[in-house]
Amino acid sequence: MNYRKRKSSHVVFLIALLFLGACTGQTKTKEGQPMSSDKLLPMEGGYNIRDLGGIETADGRCVKSGLIFRGDELGGLTAKDWEFLSEIPIVTVVDFRSNEEVEANPDNLPESVHNQVFLPISPGNLTMEDMSFLESPEFDGEQFMKGLNVELVSDSASIKQYREFFRLLQHEDCIPLIFHCTAGKDRTGMGAALYLSALGVDEESIFENYLESNKNLEKKYADLIADNPKLAGMMGVKREYLESGLNYIKSTYGSIENYLETVLDVDIALMRQMYL
Repeated sequence: MNYRKRKSSHVVFLIALLFLGACTGQTKTKEGQPMSSDKLLPMEGGYNIRDLGGIETADGRCVKSGLIFRGDELGGLTAKDWEFLSEIPIVTVVDFRSNEEVEANPDNLPESVHNQVFLPISPGNLTMEDMSFLESPEFDGEQFMKGLNVELVSDSASIKQYREFFRLLQHEDCIPLIFHCTAGKDRTGMGAALYLSALGVDEESIFENYLESNKNLEKKYADLIADNPKLAGMMGVKREYLESGLNYIKSTYGSIENYLETVLDVDIALMRQMYL
């Protein structure tokens, strides 16, 4: 009986994802820009797992729901959580974490997942073993995070991983897909920003989606920040962090679209055909 009730509630939520994620009647910002229709999934063991559908593009179209998801680490997901994700069903998991992060908290995946793809990206790996520089009185957490976001789009190793990420996104057999790191805010945040940019979503909506991580991760890192106040600016996100990476792209390549096409080998027309 409990199983049936749980399954029924999952089905109702999935229907909402697929059919109520339309952009019509979407709330607007004070400037008249469409707000992100950010959908946090009802996970018991995850904090920042979201559907990237339902967001309006600059030309008035809508990103399809139920296809691409972003998330934080998946090792804490419960059987109920994976039952829900299996009903979508998630078939590909892309993991941006380092080998050390994966070993410390491996994903426990359901049978629906046919492709588990590891694309480790070093910038954004904020493990405590790497944080001795926090003790320096000259350390500036905000500048560090801005530099990290520039690294994500300029470091050759990171570019290689994002290029493979987009190759998977352009392969129908890999969809529905969830991509994640540990917090789901930096490596995953940049991946989400590039994905939405490829679909023609305006920057204000991209920033709205990016900043949702602050609310979602508040409880996850509350104790860590209480013990290490210097980490406060690094365990959340600010518009300026993502903006630094996007501004680097625009100043170096002329536009984000040009970067996507010439550096990450993205077929923008195909992406929009698949996801709008």
